[in-house]
Amino acid sequence: MLIEVRTDGTIKGGEQSSAAVKAEVLAALDHYADHIRRVDVHLSDAVGHKTGHDDKSCMIEARRDGRESIVVTHRENTIEKAIRGAIHDLKRSVESALGKEATGNQRRDHR
Repeated sequence: MLIEVRTDGTIKGGEQSSAAVKAEVLAALDHYADHIRRVDVHLSDAVGHKTGHDDKSCMIEARRDGRESIVVTHRENTIEKAIRGAIHDLKRSVESALGKEATGNQRRDHR
């Protein structure tokens, strides 16, 4: 599973913070690695250097072979909270999508 992290110009960090985000995503989705080909993480700050309520955003797209991508976005007042929230939301969405697909496959098999 390939994990890419991208930021807008207002997010501070580098390879070290990118590696930490990748590690968090991998830990959360490792169980589903056979179903996910690529994960793109996009970090942004709506107001740059100013502080604001829920102005930090983490959008994550999980791409799967032959299936629709799963996309989640989470906004918080810190980038760390936005990342954790988006990862949590993505894990739930992946579990839900795979569960629905398994149920659909079982129904087809019983016909």
